[in-house]
Amino acid sequence: MTTLTLALLSGCGIENLVRGQDAVVVESVTVEENFLQEPHPKVDLLFVVDNTGSMAEEQAALGAAFGSFVGALDQLGLAWHLGVVTTEIESERAGLLQGEPWIITPHSVDAEQAFVEAVSVGTEGVEERGLGALLLALSDDLSEGNRGFRRQDAALHVVVVSDGDDHSEELLGEDAVELALTLLEDQAAATGLPAQLSALVGDVPGGCKGSSGQAFPGTLYVDVAEASGGAWASICSADLEQIVTEIGELSASYPSEFLLQALPDDEPRVAVDDERMDSGWALQIEPPAIVFEQAPPPGARVQVRYSLEAE
Repeated sequence: MTTLTLALLSGCGIENLVRGQDAVVVESVTVEENFLQEPHPKVDLLFVVDNTGSMAEEQAALGAAFGSFVGALDQLGLAWHLGVVTTEIESERAGLLQGEPWIITPHSVDAEQAFVEAVSVGTEGVEERGLGALLLALSDDLSEGNRGFRRQDAALHVVVVSDGDDHSEELLGEDAVELALTLLEDQAAATGLPAQLSALVGDVPGGCKGSSGQAFPGTLYVDVAEASGGAWASICSADLEQIVTEIGELSASYPSEFLLQALPDDEPRVAVDDERMDSGWALQIEPPAIVFEQAPPPGARVQVRYSLEAE
């Protein structure tokens, strides 16, 4: 977790501004803020699983791949939360996290079995509406039902698993992709961390055939995945372990933005582990922040020193 120390350093600076015959004395203070880079970056993983009639085998394959997926997350040192919703948006549980517990973490008792049960969402759904389900799951209306899932200091990675394309027009209109991307952008803006979608869907553009039958092209899901920086792969693959592991590796996101308490009056001095950095970062105006081109390494101490006009 990022820690912040704010110190007003001794020795206020005095600046004289001469305007004609008048001299205005402005007193300033030097501020130092200290941050600790996350030793274990956080990621919230939301699986949106198709629950229509042809998905029983794919749900079972997804559950079987969980061990490799969690192994990749743990190897990367991620502090992960995981939840599952269905592509159904008309039932009473539309957008609500499935299973018990509804949030699976590294500390859950028998996390693998909990995931298998959570993704076994049945096959009674009528139509695939994964983007609509995503919108519902992260809406304020379900903040109580899905309480604890979305953390304000965690990246977001949505994984859609479906053998059909999205049909959320009823909820999202014709601009389903644009609305889904806007939602992801809003989530990223709120945390300063990536929010992306990946998809295990039918091949684009022609669909595919696998051991469990035919999958139609997941065109809209792939559009969101590519635009948000996620990945996509064929759901017809006989082995989902490698695909899901790659998604796990994409989920590692160390913070590169460090919010300041105020906008500096001068050029800040930035150091990482006491080594001064004159480049490789930029000062963001709104909200005030130091934004690195490459995120500092895990556990690094970031120091920012700047001046403020004293009140």
